[in-house]
Amino acid sequence: KERRDNASATGVLKDNLHDYCEQNYDSEIVLLEEIIPPFPDTLCNSPAGKLRRTDKADAASISTQLSESEKLIGENSQMMKDMKEEIGRNTAQISGVMETIEFICSEVKDLKERVDLIDSRTKKEEIISTEREKRLAHLEAYTRRWNLRIPEFQRKKEKLPDKFPDVVDVAHRLGRANPRNKGRGIVFQFTSRFYRDAVWRAAKDADFLTENRLKITEDLRSKLWPAVEKARKENKRAFFVGGRAFVDGTEIFPAD
Repeated sequence: KERRDNASATGVLKDNLHDYCEQNYDSEIVLLEEIIPPFPDTLCNSPAGKLRRTDKADAASISTQLSESEKLIGENSQMMKDMKEEIGRNTAQISGVMETIEFICSEVKDLKERVDLIDSRTKKEEIISTEREKRLAHLEAYTRRWNLRIPEFQRKKEKLPDKFPDVVDVAHRLGRANPRNKGRGIVFQFTSRFYRDAVWRAAKDADFLTENRLKITEDLRSKLWPAVEKARKENKRAFFVGGRAFVDGTEIFPAD
């Protein structure tokens, strides 16, 4: 049955073909296969390059260049080695310098702390010294409240028979002796403020002092009086109280 089907199909195919195709159909197909051979397989890699012939001169030049290259590489390697050693030495020196700087910084910090401590103590001592000077000035001013002064008193040969030991404690001249016999002032220190104030009040109307052109004054400090006088010329309120000077209600001292 299959053969009949194939035969009938072949007959139909042959009926549909032209006449030139009916003759030797099978042989034509065979001849085409023989005429057109299959394509060769494509190569994956490129073919090897051609070797160029080199003469002796080129070989010598290449050898020389290789030698010079090896020499340069050796020199560069030595230079790199020397640079590495130099960098190592520099690193060690820098480390030493850093340690020295750290030590110096610590010493400077310690010195700064000491200087700050000394500065603080100095300021405290200055405050204490200022307070002591003020206390000494107050004590001196308080002691001068017992004193009276007679400026430029001519010394006489006769001596007074009465020394008033209960009234006058100490009496002394001011300054050094003058060969020209110029009078020097005398300071009297009384035993109490009571006697001092009594003599001070009596001296204002004493005929003896007026006749002998004598004047009794308070024992004021030589540095305070110019300051008070200057303040008065500047229309400031300046005065003395018991040997202490005040300007505009503020006590002044010789150091000021």
